[in-house]
Amino acid sequence: MPLFWSKDCRSGPAATLPFAFASASESACVSACVSASQVAAKPLLQSIPRWLAATFLIAIFTPAHAEIIAIPAAHLGEGKTLRAQFFAPESKTETPRAAVILLHGCGGLGANGKLNARHTMWKDWLNERGFIVVFPESFTSRGVDEVCTQKFSARTIKRADRVNDVIATRQWLAARKDVDASKLVLWGWSHGGGTTLATITHRVGNAFPDDVKFARAISFYPGCSSYVPSARAQKISSPLTLLIGEADDWTPAAPCSQWVQQLRDYKQDATITLFPGAFHDFDNPGGKLRVRTDVPNGVNPGKGVTTGPDPKAREAAMQQIDALFLRTGLTIQRDAAANSTKTPTVDSETPKSLTPRTAVSAPK
Repeated sequence: MPLFWSKDCRSGPAATLPFAFASASESACVSACVSASQVAAKPLLQSIPRWLAATFLIAIFTPAHAEIIAIPAAHLGEGKTLRAQFFAPESKTETPRAAVILLHGCGGLGANGKLNARHTMWKDWLNERGFIVVFPESFTSRGVDEVCTQKFSARTIKRADRVNDVIATRQWLAARKDVDASKLVLWGWSHGGGTTLATITHRVGNAFPDDVKFARAISFYPGCSSYVPSARAQKISSPLTLLIGEADDWTPAAPCSQWVQQLRDYKQDATITLFPGAFHDFDNPGGKLRVRTDVPNGVNPGKGVTTGPDPKAREAAMQQIDALFLRTGLTIQRDAAANSTKTPTVDSETPKSLTPRTAVSAPK
């Protein structure tokens, strides 16, 4: 079922859940149709977890609207800019906020420039906790839609390109008066998760420049194979939280476990959480488990990769990150709308086999 707002505000599945907005006109459309949306969405809301239903209702009543921004990006060429989507919390404050740079995966942000379900869910979750959110559009800024279906050797957008996008976005955020530059978080999924790793291992000479230092780096199911044998990947610029499904057959967990252990051996602040039975894209609130035969890479090239949601793993990841932000002082506040949303937890009904295993380390 589509989860994007229908501009003409007609009835139907696409108009029941305004999960992402692209313009002020669509925002007005929400106001006109919110009552109808509540009625139409009721059967669907009853069929999904209570916390996720609350997230949908927050999206209906207190949407954070995308502001399309142009970030100066000399690495793209003289006078060029990097397109990005900017989301600020609904509440007002004079205090500078923490901010998160969110990096999309190989499929881009979503169809027609709108955030997909996973990106929207996490954006809302972060806004509710007081974070400013920015999505750099690394692909559309270069005229590319997606690279999931391309072999590694055929991809024109390289790891260094996206690292430069991160640096430009970080500089842009750090210069804003409403941003606390000491509370910047870098967070990516899959291809974006790999970009996160590439950023926090990026050195100039033997030193990490300030532009690759973050209060926290979060990486969901990245590819780690290239880091295990690398002597330059023995240290990181920022504390790392890595989350990955143990059953992932697109970007396997084993190299990530090995690399995090290597980092720990070098007294780096790194953790990895393995979610038993979970596959790639486990935190997605939509879709279903499937095999993507159009993906040529993965553990078994040419045989496809498994992707899809794992609600228990997703809820456990949310609980872990929420606790992390509170413990490290990154969470500033929650908007009023979020006060009615209970943070998902792994309850007593969670099978032991689904309990994530986390290796925790801090500098010695």
